[in-house]
Amino acid sequence: MPITIDPNVIYVLLLLSLWASVTAAFMPGTGIVEVLAGLGMVASVVVLAMMPTNWLSVIALIVGGLGFFIIPFINPNIARFSSIGGIALQMVGGLTLFSQGGVSIALILVVTAISLAYYRFGLLNMLETQRAKAALIDDEGFIGAIGTVQRALDPVGVVRVHGESWTARSDRRLEPGETVIVRDVEGLTLIVEGEKHKREALESIEEAN
Repeated sequence: MPITIDPNVIYVLLLLSLWASVTAAFMPGTGIVEVLAGLGMVASVVVLAMMPTNWLSVIALIVGGLGFFIIPFINPNIARFSSIGGIALQMVGGLTLFSQGGVSIALILVVTAISLAYYRFGLLNMLETQRAKAALIDDEGFIGAIGTVQRALDPVGVVRVHGESWTARSDRRLEPGETVIVRDVEGLTLIVEGEKHKREALESIEEAN
């Protein structure tokens, strides 16, 4: 049975969850942003399922948001078109989100303005940080560097190396606080090995000999 919840609240919750998901993709950290994004998306879908929702509009909101925030980083040549299209889909999705009682036009305009500001002053700065990290990898020898696990690797997590947080991958689970050694680099992802596991392997080889 449909329930009555302020459409404006659901609209904002859905978009905030989407923004948090995009932020997590550009800024690896403790996992808090990822968890909040996941919880927000689940809560949004659950509530939308109990309301007279236009699901094509939900898809338009998601596609528009992702197109606006992510595509410009993937292909700068179509940044202008993807940004305009993304904003348009986000606005249309908000206006037609519910079959009864739509989202406030004023709120949609405010959220659109915030989206533009967040893209310009938030995500673009994150992109510059990622590019700086890529240059850092090229300039400094990361192979053999020592770091510490910030977010558990299972197999992907976050480690701190050279004073920066990096997305990392390991062939076995590593817990926060464990010391790691960088074995390889794939793009902006560090391939690491637990120092303890390496030491145990060396000891086993020595005992075998």
